[in-house]
Amino acid sequence: MSNPQPINLLFHQAALGDWVLVFPILRALRGPTVAVTAWSKAELAAALFDHVVPMDIERREFSRLYTSGGPTTISPAVKQRFDEATIVISYLSDGCNVWAQNLRRIVPQAQHLFVAPQPPAEWTHNITQWHTEQLRRQGLTIEHVEVPLRHNADGPVVVHPGSGSVSKCWPRDDFAHVIEMLRKEEPEVRVILGEVELETWPRDLVKDWTRRFGAEHIDDLDQLWSILAQARLYVGNDSGPTHLAAQLGLPTLALFGPTQPHLWAPTGPAVQVLAPPQPQPMTWLAPARVLAAYHGMSGNR
Repeated sequence: MSNPQPINLLFHQAALGDWVLVFPILRALRGPTVAVTAWSKAELAAALFDHVVPMDIERREFSRLYTSGGPTTISPAVKQRFDEATIVISYLSDGCNVWAQNLRRIVPQAQHLFVAPQPPAEWTHNITQWHTEQLRRQGLTIEHVEVPLRHNADGPVVVHPGSGSVSKCWPRDDFAHVIEMLRKEEPEVRVILGEVELETWPRDLVKDWTRRFGAEHIDDLDQLWSILAQARLYVGNDSGPTHLAAQLGLPTLALFGPTQPHLWAPTGPAVQVLAPPQPQPMTWLAPARVLAAYHGMSGNR
């Protein structure tokens, strides 16, 4: 019988933006990598990286890792991955809890590495560097792999006015003004609204943006990825879609206010961040400055 093919197992469970922050590691890992996270996010990673295989973290075996004694039965599909694993990377544990004890017992042959998602207060670099630095300290060096610039010369400008946090959102009226100006210059401007906007915006406002700007309601990550992959340029707040646009290689204009860009700025080949000298509410930013940055990125005058 042939030896099983060595693979990496990577466990993660968080929002889209946090998941996209892991993409530099996924891109750099050598060999097949099983992404164990929410199914839609695992599928997204598998669509972007040929060596990534998706697996749903909601499987019973993974849920039971949090309990004393761990899972009593393991399905053949999961057992195969456990038997093949040579490296396990977890964003779910500090390495000292029941979850880690169970996984070490079930996958004893693997090197187990643990990543704390949040850096200490004194960390002064991008969050993605914090992730890779932790792996380095545990014996796994991750070489940076550049994201290729995506050229969609005839694609639309995509604008996303939302974020998971209201404090990160540039005022809607300012976004509306910029969209109106862009529509005078661009053949196509696509405005997208995610689940958060559809749940938190007044219903009449959603209808108004749909009527005025043709705002599209994004129901899943496949739809979001499909739209972003066709774009020429993206404009948005500090949000999951903004991080995804940057990691897809799109020219990305990211609007910051209360969050620190040195830590949370999206990474990619053509990212420009508009941020105040010190964190402050999003009202700091004037539409004219956003339009000027857009013109600088797009080459339009």
